[in-house]
Amino acid sequence: MEDLAREYWWLMFPMMWFVFGIFGMWMSHRRHHDTIELMKTYAAQGKDPAELAKTLNGDAQGWGGYPGMYGSRWAWRAARRGPYWEWRRAIMFGCLALGFWLASYYADFPGSERAFTIVAIIMSVLAAASTMMAIMATAMGPRPPHE
Repeated sequence: MEDLAREYWWLMFPMMWFVFGIFGMWMSHRRHHDTIELMKTYAAQGKDPAELAKTLNGDAQGWGGYPGMYGSRWAWRAARRGPYWEWRRAIMFGCLALGFWLASYYADFPGSERAFTIVAIIMSVLAAASTMMAIMATAMGPRPPHE
């Protein structure tokens, strides 16, 4: 049993990724369900739920209900594809690649060098692709509308 745990310790990362993904999907489902229930309550009271929907969707204050420089129309695209997030992703993958390269070189447990090297190669490729996307997002990213 101890050898099995030592050989497959890395499986805890994808398993936790699945657990957190399922939890995130469940919380998103609950948020949408609660929003619909709140709008039903407004409609049952004879009030117009349009203003509530605007506020809950973030149209009144920007994306996610917080004031933003792009406004609600551009905020989703800018938040998901903006240069800041692309550079953040490139730096994250670069740090992970460096960490796994160091781990593959200095690994203390037998048999782990190969696993660390494979993950380091994958993280390096992702870091290179993310850096390329960050450069492209900086040069040709979405521009805020002139209102």
